[in-house]
Amino acid sequence: MEIRAFASLLWRWAWLIALVMVLSGGLAFIVSSQLPATYEAKATVTVARRSAAESEFTAISERPTTTYIELLRKRPVLDAVITRLQLNMSVETLEKHLRVSVLRNTSLIVLTVSDSDPQRAATIANEIVSLVSERGRELLGNDVTIGRYSLFVVDPARAANKPVSPNIPLNVAVVSIVGAMLAVAGIMLREYLDDRVRSADEVEHLINSRTLAAVPQQALTLEQGKLASVSDGFSPAAESYRMLRAHVEHAATSRPLHTLVITSATDQEGKSTTLANLAVVLAQAGKRVVLVDTDLRNPVLHTIFRQPNVRGVTTALQHEVESLSSHLVPTGIANLSLLPSGPLPPNPAELVGSPRMARLIERLKAEADFILFDSPALLDVVDPISLAKLCDATVLVVRSGTLRAGSLVGAHDRLAQFGIEPLGVVLNGIKASRGAQASLFTKRSRPAAASRSGAAHASAAPAEQSNAGLASATSDYRAESRKVVGRPADPARSDGSASL
Repeated sequence: MEIRAFASLLWRWAWLIALVMVLSGGLAFIVSSQLPATYEAKATVTVARRSAAESEFTAISERPTTTYIELLRKRPVLDAVITRLQLNMSVETLEKHLRVSVLRNTSLIVLTVSDSDPQRAATIANEIVSLVSERGRELLGNDVTIGRYSLFVVDPARAANKPVSPNIPLNVAVVSIVGAMLAVAGIMLREYLDDRVRSADEVEHLINSRTLAAVPQQALTLEQGKLASVSDGFSPAAESYRMLRAHVEHAATSRPLHTLVITSATDQEGKSTTLANLAVVLAQAGKRVVLVDTDLRNPVLHTIFRQPNVRGVTTALQHEVESLSSHLVPTGIANLSLLPSGPLPPNPAELVGSPRMARLIERLKAEADFILFDSPALLDVVDPISLAKLCDATVLVVRSGTLRAGSLVGAHDRLAQFGIEPLGVVLNGIKASRGAQASLFTKRSRPAAASRSGAAHASAAPAEQSNAGLASATSDYRAESRKVVGRPADPARSDGSASL
């Protein structure tokens, strides 16, 4: 994972890391506050013997020091201390609270006793030293050499003012840091296991295809009155659809592009909403546009524009001699017509891939500058493939944070099997600011993946030409007309449940 991506991940989950730290620190504080306080008392002694004149101490060897270190923690000494002080503890317990060490590079021995009572800890330490000093020779038996040495107190033990444990500030700090580390580890594990597509970088990494538009989450709606391109022409969502329009118009300058299929890997990706908004912004730019609902299983476009679904694609296919105007319905938006699905057929896949559909598409080209086709999901049925082979370009719609990486790759591979390279991807439902969207296009306007062998559609243009087309197509968006002519017809009942 790159440093920038890792930093972005931490920033996105900073609230969780902070919450875990606060909870961990709070728990550590509560637990530490309930623990009994422990105090330490330290007595410093040394082993030495007097000279013959008894006026000074002579140097000592390592053997006497080691002997007295062991003597200070032997069972007879501890048992005698317990008896003298009438302590309510066993020798084993006292031994656990006792620690003997030598100060580095010195001959000083430090006896440390820990206890819940600071005064008792000091008393025990001093009593052990006193007992060993008094009975040292007796306890050493017949060792004449060692018997010449005695234990002398350098610094007696005193009652401590502050406990050594629990160290509440240290416990809180350590547990908080550990909690934060565990939270980061959990986040990274979740990120590793989560294969949902969320960004343009992931799209390019998975299928080597550029993102044409990044649409904010609030733009996903199925009502005409709430379509971003209709209700608020200056919103970030409307600007995103204008970006998509700019890409489509620029692609049309380098190759014939009159027919466009909008599809997705699975249902509920927002392809019908994307199609409707793209049609609106194309019409606002003065282009003649026909929307065709070729989702003959779950049609939805007629519900978006509140039009009846009595006639449409299926009736136009049955009555080829009739004029297309008798099957097209107005949308209430200038330059935009709708060809609904019509009555649902029993054999949608056969109708979409039939020669009659190819002839219908040719007839539609005479009616408009752009013909936009809605279709079912790629991974569900074969209809989108049949339709994509008849059209000039295909756009994939991906809902950010919902679609799995495997599904996106599977949809792209299915198109590739038939020599179809998508024009690009529309990333739906992103959670980003307008500035972030602009940044996305600055970075992502690069050449799309090269077409596979025998591909029916060419790859995307280089980034420099794409950016020039974007600037030219979007410079006058504030002057575009959003005029609505006439009132929409009464909404009609759908022949099937709508599904994006």
